[in-house]
Amino acid sequence: MNTRLSLLAVALAVTGCGDPKPLPMAATPESSRAALVGALDAWKAGKTPQDLAAGSPPVLFVDDDINRSKLADYKIEGDGLPKGTGYSYTVSLTLADKDAAKTRAKKVAYTVVTEPRLAITKEDRQP
Repeated sequence: MNTRLSLLAVALAVTGCGDPKPLPMAATPESSRAALVGALDAWKAGKTPQDLAAGSPPVLFVDDDINRSKLADYKIEGDGLPKGTGYSYTVSLTLADKDAAKTRAKKVAYTVVTEPRLAITKEDRQP
């Protein structure tokens, strides 16, 4: 029995049971910011998520507001902060109703990754 425990201890020591290595970043600050600006500019120009997905490069853009509102204007506030394998950005949006009669301000956060596929997702948190 002691031999089995010794072998188990050696196996654990060889394979390691410490902290796992972090995943490499799937974006750079420059590439993620450029992707976010491109997607927001496309939304402001009236593009849909389907248009972005069919573009070159294809972009997965996830924000329910794009289906309900027009983007009248936006401002990216500060630099992106590392989050997971991408970067998180706080953005102030000016949204207009589909008929553009009313506008409202909204602050949101987006996570951007550029590898293996360009994806921009609205975070659940409120900045």
